[in-house]
Amino acid sequence: MQTSIQVGKFFGIPIRLHFTFLFIFFAIIITFASWQPTESRIPLGLGGLELSPLMRYSVSFIAAILFFFTLLLHELAHSIVAMRFGTKIHSITLFFFGGLAMMEDIPRSPAKEWRIAIAGPLMSLALGGLLLLVYLTLRTLSMYRPIAILVLTIGVFNLVLAAFNLLPAFPMDGGRILRAILARRLSFLEATKRAALIGKIFAFILVIMGFTRDPFSYILTGRWEMNFWLPLLAIFLFMAATEEERATTTFATLDGIKVRNVMRTEGTTVREDITLTELVNAMLADKTTEYAVVDANGELRGFVTLESVKKIPVLQRDVMRVSDVMIPYDDPVDALPGDAPASEALKRMLRDRKGILAVIEETGVIGIVTRKDISFYLEMLRGSTPE
Repeated sequence: MQTSIQVGKFFGIPIRLHFTFLFIFFAIIITFASWQPTESRIPLGLGGLELSPLMRYSVSFIAAILFFFTLLLHELAHSIVAMRFGTKIHSITLFFFGGLAMMEDIPRSPAKEWRIAIAGPLMSLALGGLLLLVYLTLRTLSMYRPIAILVLTIGVFNLVLAAFNLLPAFPMDGGRILRAILARRLSFLEATKRAALIGKIFAFILVIMGFTRDPFSYILTGRWEMNFWLPLLAIFLFMAATEEERATTTFATLDGIKVRNVMRTEGTTVREDITLTELVNAMLADKTTEYAVVDANGELRGFVTLESVKKIPVLQRDVMRVSDVMIPYDDPVDALPGDAPASEALKRMLRDRKGILAVIEETGVIGIVTRKDISFYLEMLRGSTPE
């Protein structure tokens, strides 16, 4: 299911909005329009001003747009520094709790990682400081009062964003900086595990803070209050830290492993001109559910899986051919040589949402590799490694 949509490009990087971002977008509009001065030490809303509904919600809509834009600048700062180090950025996605720059690979050099990680908070810090200076200029001009409050709110948001991201809670920016520091004397995998553990501890602390006394509420309102958003954020951080630790472990395990080590070579290709009935019989005989599809000359034409066949009624399978249901070959994304790193195959599958790749040499298709093959190989490696 498509969970995000592309809304444009910056510096050639696709910008996407996750559907959960809509919740925070409209929440900002409603909160900014109604926030009362008595609810905060800092005027972070228009509730105390005599404004028409049109003006109130127009300014609030602008506040939500600026929130989106400054969050985007935070992620762009990460991306631009990463691109300077040669890392490809596939997209930037904004979602409920912030943004995420999808990098092809996170540099394992500590010097590069901490520079990439700190770029976002520095951008937010600079934006926050600049907007506060603008606010100090506008606050004495009553005619610009709504704009002054808008500028102050976005400025405070950026300062809070910078400070919060610098907490050493992996996988936030501060956690990545921590990993870079640890990686100077530990392996990248061990540094990730320790940073992830600290991130999980921070998540636990956030849960306690949310259900007892939230210092963020005290800073803004001068009152100790419960904040149920913090436990939600804690769950997100815990899951993200666990997932990144698992991913790092997986790719570290695949270090030195080639595609030819994990690929399948028996019963991996079928002709494009056979019927679907013949294909099903081949699947039963080979005990497999996916094939690379080739033409009469052995050239790769695409891929076919059991899922594609199941969509066709049984009575039509005698007349329909594999070529009618196959997934067309996308050159060169769908193929790689046998001496390519197995980690590259897995990255490509995850990035492009593919379940099967062809392995090609000069002689033609020599095998296929699927996520199941890589998972099975990883399980075998872990099972053969002493505790």
